[in-house]
Amino acid sequence: MSFLEDLWHKFVLRDQTNTEKGYVSADEHKELIGCVGIVSRELRPAGTVILNGEPVDVVSEGDYIPKGQEVRVVSVNGNRVVVR
Repeated sequence: MSFLEDLWHKFVLRDQTNTEKGYVSADEHKELIGCVGIVSRELRPAGTVILNGEPVDVVSEGDYIPKGQEVRVVSVNGNRVVVR
């Protein structure tokens, strides 16, 4: 094996990330849709909202939303939680 081939093999990921090996993708929390929470870290448009007593990283639909404002979850796509 040449030096370049050896170097290349050190950089190439050979392991697969599959469920048989214990890897899982982000959970979709569809149960959050419709939940109402309070903004704990202003949304510019990303920030944090307290939902069901837990902090959740969210994004607004594009608007700035100040701390203390009440928001509702309108959609969840993977780990992206969108509020209005």
